[in-house]
Amino acid sequence: MSRSSRSEVDILFSGPADRTDFLRDGRADVGLLYSPFDDLEGLAYETLYAEHRVAVIPPGHRLAGRTSLRMSDLEGESMPRWKGVPGGDGTGPEVADVVQLVDMIKVGRMIGVLPRSLIEPMKADVVCVPVVDAPPSRLVLAWNEQDRRPLVASFVAAALEAKPHQSVAAAPG
Repeated sequence: MSRSSRSEVDILFSGPADRTDFLRDGRADVGLLYSPFDDLEGLAYETLYAEHRVAVIPPGHRLAGRTSLRMSDLEGESMPRWKGVPGGDGTGPEVADVVQLVDMIKVGRMIGVLPRSLIEPMKADVVCVPVVDAPPSRLVLAWNEQDRRPLVASFVAAALEAKPHQSVAAAPG
């Protein structure tokens, strides 16, 4: 069926390395992405949800007992390099997804800074500490900015109508 005549939405799951490409080259019509992590260049998008970020660390880590952290507290820590994502600033092992990241944190190889929702409910054997000066993470609904099809516009409108009305309050700490 041609792209312009489709009347249904397919769901694809992908890792961080290729999800924006799916939108740019037409394999996907809309996608859920995270800002500031995903490259939104060439995509139109609307924020569905904003949330604070937490440092995810092993229980015996020097920062595990803190009630909050600042980004400067994390300097020198081993952070993940995300597989297939060029220009990342991580210094630790390469990971493909959050499951691998949490496993590496559990064995003490690195720490991570993630949107709170990606780690809740709390995973066993890790500690989450709010990072009060990390920019919020935004879950965005994105689509190719050149795509003007009514089906995409209707999907976006329905998602925006259904989104929770919330704002990011000041981070704890």
